[in-house]
Parts: sequence; structure tokens; C-alpha cells
Amino acid sequence: MSDSPTFFDVHQASRFLHINEKKIYALAKAGKLPGTKVTGKWLFPKRDLEVLIEGQALQTLRKFSTEYVLHRNVLLVAGSDDPAMYMVQGLLHSRYPEFVLFLASLGSGEGLRLLRDGYCHIALSHLYDHETGEYNFPFIEKQFEEPSDIVVLNLFYRSIGFVSRDGVVRSFKEIEDRGLRFINRQAKSGIRHRIDALVAAEGVDEKSLRGFDDEVYTHLDVATAVMSREADTGVAAESAVRFPDLSFYQLFEERFDMLVSKSIFFEKSVQVFIEFVRSPAFSGILQEMRGYDTRQAGKILYPETA
Repeated sequence: MSDSPTFFDVHQASRFLHINEKKIYALAKAGKLPGTKVTGKWLFPKRDLEVLIEGQALQTLRKFSTEYVLHRNVLLVAGSDDPAMYMVQGLLHSRYPEFVLFLASLGSGEGLRLLRDGYCHIALSHLYDHETGEYNFPFIEKQFEEPSDIVVLNLFYRSIGFVSRDGVVRSFKEIEDRGLRFINRQAKSGIRHRIDALVAAEGVDEKSLRGFDDEVYTHLDVATAVMSREADTGVAAESAVRFPDLSFYQLFEERFDMLVSKSIFFEKSVQVFIEFVRSPAFSGILQEMRGYDTRQAGKILYPETA
């Protein structure tokens, strides 16, 4: 990849979409992927592929929203990505077989928008406001007409930092000085929000960071990119560092919350999920992983009168 790719070739599109290259060719020839042939080679606009991913996620949310209305046993969760939440899906269903949780990792900002527009039941967010030093609350007050209609419960605190392969990385200035290749997170994600602020605070020009425009959607994607040598470093949750050759340097601990509307707060599926978050099973999952703290798990944080 170039430092700021506008187009992906077949191999890059395959890695980005998690689809094998033969399938990429088949979809492109069938007109089901946005691409064009140049001198005999397929090229795919990066932004068009991102829109495709976002559109497919929204279609999934709309489809299962109808299912929820009919059966009241499907819980749609959208927003920030976290490795532990994928484990939660299976364990929740095993404990409560009549309920199913569907998770769409689209970023904290998009999660809040989907909750506001009624496309999901729970949003996951860790957006940090640098002026107040608070998580999520200032963004709720900006995006929702009636902020007091939203309830915020904590899920956990988690450790976030640099993931690197050849030695520990401690700052963006070091990345710039050493010419390291960075793998970024997508716009509107809570991690990207913090990355942009950290880069600015260090006085580093993002254009001087190799790979700054290369984006992925999950913490595990960051760790995988570093492990496979597609990048030298990136920012991710400590829990994503599952490869023994990777190093981790903590930048901060952050609060990770769930947001739900008061109008459905007492729906059985929502209450089952909250009960699970407050259970020893949920704490047990996090204790087996790295970089989590459950000191406020399940506690209502907002509004104060809730």
C-alpha cells in the first residue's frame, strides 16, 4: 500500500473486506463491487468499499430491527469495537437461549447516531471530551434533543496504547522520527478521536506519519496488521495484543459505556443484558483477558437522577 491509498488492488481489497481474492474477482466481474479495470488490473476505490461496509451493517441493523419488533428477543448493539464483546455474544446466548445479541462495530460516533435514529437498542461508546475530561455525557447532550431520555451504564474500563512489533513505541513523535508505518482507526471511532487529539498535543503533523490514512475497523485488525508487518505500530486495546511477538505501551485507561433509551430500558432483553453485565460471568470473561477493570460494571452513570 502507498502511505495514503485512494485505490486498492485485488490483494488489498481482499484484506480490507476479509474476502478471498477469487471471491473479489467474482464480485467485481458481476458488478457487485465498486471497481474498475485499468490496464488489465482491477482497482477498487477505498472510500467506496468503506461505504459498502457501512451500508451492509445498516441493512443488517434494519433487518433485525423488524425481527425485534415481532419477537422482542433480539438485541441490536452498535458502536465502538472491543474484543471482549465478541465473547459476550456467545456466552449471553448460552445463558439465555431465548435472547440473541447482534453486534455492529461501526465506531462510537456512529453508534450514538444509530441510537438517536432508532436503528439500534444499545450503543457502545467511549467518546472523550477534552474540555470537560468526561466520557460520553457531553456528546449525548449535543446529539439528543432530550438527553435525559438516555441512560448510561458502565461496562468496564480498559487499557489503550501503542501496539508494536520491533521494540516498544511510546509516542507519535517517535513514530515520525523513526519513519515507522502507522495503521489507523476509522473516522468517528472513539479511538480515532483520541488519536487525533494525541497527535495534535504532541505537535506532530499527521501528514508526516506514514500510513496515517490507512484505516481499519477493529482493535484486532490493528494487532493483525502489525503482526503481519503491514504496519509497524498502531493504537489498540491491550486485550487485542494476543501475539507473543507484539509489545504494548499504555497511553491511557478509558471508560467504556453502554447507552440505552429510557423508553426500552425495562424491556426484558435489555434487562437480561444488564443483568449479565452485573454477573460474575461477565467479570470472569474480562479477568481472563488483559487490560480490563470492572470496578463500575453495570452501574448507572447518567443521568444522575436515573
